[in-house]
Amino acid sequence: MATVNSARRLSLQDVRESVKRLQNEGERLVERVREDAVKLAKRAPRPELPAALTDARERAEALVRREAERVLDVVRERTEPIARELRSRRDELLRAAERRGRDLAERAVKALDLVKMLDLAESSRVSELSREVTGLSLRVAELERKLTTLSKKVKQSEAAA
Repeated sequence: MATVNSARRLSLQDVRESVKRLQNEGERLVERVREDAVKLAKRAPRPELPAALTDARERAEALVRREAERVLDVVRERTEPIARELRSRRDELLRAAERRGRDLAERAVKALDLVKMLDLAESSRVSELSREVTGLSLRVAELERKLTTLSKKVKQSEAAA
């Protein structure tokens, strides 16, 4: 019998194919059951809720709406002063920043004016010094000529004597 059982065994590939087929068929069956359940649910009439339950639901919804509006009003009351204060602080900060910006701009303009004045004063001083140096150079050149002339006269008088 051992030989008969071993000869009738299925291969692993055959078992896998069988399991795959069973899985596919099971998925199709579940899908059909799901579709049928949806169709039945759509066809079935919805039961009417008792009037007391409907009325309680409406009262609860109205109560929730009123409570939400009340909470919103409280929140608005508490946040308005804070919002006003924040707006005033923002305005103060903007004014301070503008004031500082104007002050810095004025300082920068004054500094630029001062630099320009210093540059002008410095350039006029440089021009003045340049004229003095030129004058001195001319005087030195004149003195050199006189010195040369004198040295020639001294040599001539020494040679004559």
